[in-house]
Amino acid sequence: MHERLHEFDSGILVGQPGAVLAKSDRHRPSETWYNEVAPPPRLAGWIASMWETRIPELGEARVRIMPNACVDLVFYVSDPSWGEGPAAIVAPPHRSYVVGSTLRSFMVRSIGWRHVVGASLLPAGVAPLLGLPARVIGESVAFLRDVIGKRAAELEQQVIDGPPDRAMQRLAAALQETRVLRQADGIVEQAVRLVRRAHGRKRIDDLAAGVNVSPRRLERHFTEQVGISAKTFSRLVRFDRVVRDIATRGNGSWAQFALAHGYTDQAHFINEFKEFAGITPAQFEREALTTGTDN
Repeated sequence: MHERLHEFDSGILVGQPGAVLAKSDRHRPSETWYNEVAPPPRLAGWIASMWETRIPELGEARVRIMPNACVDLVFYVSDPSWGEGPAAIVAPPHRSYVVGSTLRSFMVRSIGWRHVVGASLLPAGVAPLLGLPARVIGESVAFLRDVIGKRAAELEQQVIDGPPDRAMQRLAAALQETRVLRQADGIVEQAVRLVRRAHGRKRIDDLAAGVNVSPRRLERHFTEQVGISAKTFSRLVRFDRVVRDIATRGNGSWAQFALAHGYTDQAHFINEFKEFAGITPAQFEREALTTGTDN
C-alpha cells in the first residue's frame, strides 16, 4: 500500500507494487494493484481515504484485508469476489458492502479480473454518511442495502454505471452529495484527528486533555459511537501505520522497526501484530510480496 495520500483527482494513480498508471490507462495490470487518494476536502473530517484495487486475470488470488480503524464502503465495479470467514457474505451477484471496523484480518478470494473501489470512513463520519453510529455496524461485513436501505441501489448505480476508470471519482462525488443524516460526535471527531496525527502513539490522558474532557468521558463517547475504546482505536491506528511501513522498512531489524513505531520491544510488537493480522510480521511481509494485501 502506498504510504502517502495523493490529492484527489491529482492525475496519476500510484499502485502497489511499484506501478504508476495514468488515469486514462484502461489496461489491466499484470499484478495486484492498489491505490488510495485523499478524499474531497469537504469530507476530510469524515473519510480517511478513497481507494481502488485491481486484481489481474491470472487465475485464483487470495487477498488479506487488514484492520484499518475505519468502516469501509466497498463497491465491485467488476464481478464480485468470494469472501471467507467473517466476510463469507461477499459473493456474486451482490456488488456493494459495508465492512465494519474489524479487529482481525480476513481473506477474500478472486478468480479472474477484479476491480473494486471504496471509501474508508472515519468513526465520526459513519453517522453523518450512513445514518447510524459505527458501534451498530461493529465488526460485521454486511450488504450495503441492509445498512442504508433503498439508498444503496441508487448509490451503487452511481458508482458502477460509467467508465470503470472513473468509478472512484463517481463514488467521491456521490458521497459529497449525500445529505447529512446525523450530526457527527464532536469529541470523537477531534480525538480521532489527534490519534491519527500521532499515528496512534498518544496516551489516553493526553488525548482526553487535547479535547478538553476527562478520560472517562472520552471513553464513554468512543464506546457509544465507535463501539471500541479510545485505546483500542489508537492501537488499530498504530497497526495501520505499521502495515503501511513494512513495505518500505528495508533491511533494518524487527526490533528497530518496533521501537520506531512506539512498541516497548520486539515481543510486544509481534504479539500485537499477530492479534490483529493473525500472522507474524515476517509472514505478512512474505505474503504481501507474493499475493497482494489491502487494508
